Amino acid sequence: MATIVHFEIPADNIERAKEFYTQLFDWKIEKHDGPMDYWMINTTDAKGEKGLEGGIMQRQDPQHPITNYVEVDSVDEYAAKVESLNGVIIVPKSPVTGVGYFAVCQDTENNVFGIWETDPEAFALPPLEDPAEVFIAVQIAVIAADENYGVDEMRMIWYEIETMDIFKDKDFKALETKMFKAFGKNPSELAAFQNFEIDWIIKCANEKLSVEQRKSALSTATKLAHADKNIEGYQKDMDRREIVVLNRLQEGLEI
Repeated sequence: MATIVHFEIPADNIERAKEFYTQLFDWKIEKHDGPMDYWMINTTDAKGEKGLEGGIMQRQDPQHPITNYVEVDSVDEYAAKVESLNGVIIVPKSPVTGVGYFAVCQDTENNVFGIWETDPEAFALPPLEDPAEVFIAVQIAVIAADENYGVDEMRMIWYEIETMDIFKDKDFKALETKMFKAFGKNPSELAAFQNFEIDWIIKCANEKLSVEQRKSALSTATKLAHADKNIEGYQKDMDRREIVVLNRLQEGLEI
């Protein structure tokens, strides 16, 4: 029988939430060793009786609720069952590197819950060692959030990026293709990056790019977000997803 195995608490201030639950229940709360700001909760009591594991994460939007995760054999299978029963998939199947996969769903009464599949071989975030790859990853995080993006769009801005010193003696097109594939994205289909993927890109950018390179990466990503199909120049309106990604990049890149 499917069982709840994990709960997740959103917080506006993680340190404040940690203090509250530590003092209230004596829970042990420690930083998860991963690319995103996530804190694991151990609810084992003083007698050694193990309880549910949980987590605290940054609140993603004002309506972000506490979410219970139910372990299943296959996220794909149960996601299909959710939709067949008139439920909604809010966050599609997503990996937790080396641990498993999850999806976030909404039932017929508008309650939110998660499904979890344990898999130690879950998709690993791509190792971004080459600064040029990191630079492109910043750009495609924005591109993937654009509902109107097509393969032939934004050529002028790509050409501008391609001429930068960071790509000197490198095959720009090959790197671009490699990064799309590394993150499992298709430039001709909307496939917005998950927050943990963006956090990973930010972490790599802060490690691999100079301050000036990070400024340049954010500047060109902003131009890509403003670019309009078949129009030279920029438009004022951006997709909401692009704005969210750009804000996350702006906050995360240490510039």
